[in-house]
Amino acid sequence: MSESWADVIAERIAGANPLAKGMILFLGAADTGKTTLVNALANRLAQHQRVGLVDADVGQSHIGPPTTVGWTVLNRGGSPAVLGWETVTPGGGGATGGIAFVGDITPVGHLLQLTAAITLCVEQALRAADVLLVDTPGLVTGGAACSLWWTVQRLLRPQRIITVQRENELSDVLRGLHAGLSAIELVKAPPQLRRKSPEARQEHRRRLFENYFRNATAHTLDFGALAVQTTYRASAGNTIGRLVGLSDTTGQDIAIGVIEQWRQEKSRGTIRAPQLDMQRVRCLTIGDARIDTPYGWS
Repeated sequence: MSESWADVIAERIAGANPLAKGMILFLGAADTGKTTLVNALANRLAQHQRVGLVDADVGQSHIGPPTTVGWTVLNRGGSPAVLGWETVTPGGGGATGGIAFVGDITPVGHLLQLTAAITLCVEQALRAADVLLVDTPGLVTGGAACSLWWTVQRLLRPQRIITVQRENELSDVLRGLHAGLSAIELVKAPPQLRRKSPEARQEHRRRLFENYFRNATAHTLDFGALAVQTTYRASAGNTIGRLVGLSDTTGQDIAIGVIEQWRQEKSRGTIRAPQLDMQRVRCLTIGDARIDTPYGWS
């Protein structure tokens, strides 16, 4: 896609009723140029404002690892560069970035977790940013999509919603949004956009996991001393290889890890995770996603 398309649209968005403070939510199907448009607008706004970015595309993440919603704030002047968003390092809860664990690479079946994660990241980012741009996954058709974005709009009350579509695939979602809560703008996706193959998407996730776990170490945890959240009965047979969210006493996710051992009879197990102070961990959330060594996908 020509970058000029995104630059032209970003100039129009920034010039029409410029937002001094608040939030813009972006909706659109996969491969419609939504993230490129967010990048272009963030680059433009960051010259004069503190711009926050929330990346809620749990399957094709740019901020934080897949299965998480991530957020960061750009320094005024556009640093760090937005194009190729920098991955937020584990340690969340700071003033410049963090993650919230959803547990899978798809919103389907995880609407509650995704809604909660987006809300948490938005709340944190708005404390540090003037304007917040929220990028979203490509779930835009069907009843689940309508319920998700109607609920997100009611909770977050974005000042503007930018919808990017090829034809009219967002028509059902748009009918469910409350125009009185947000100014809604429709953007036409460039016809020359190429769709990513499932293999390309899987490779993108593999690279992100490989980078995230590159310096990971094994940590033995006493599960009896932790709050353990899961949607099924955990056992050695169904937990090995599953991704987990690690959160602190405030409920803030500080990292994700992979279960390597699970000794249910002793309430102990081994988690491979980035280097961090495991004494901070007070809750373990077991996700549905599973990875194989070295960072394959299953």
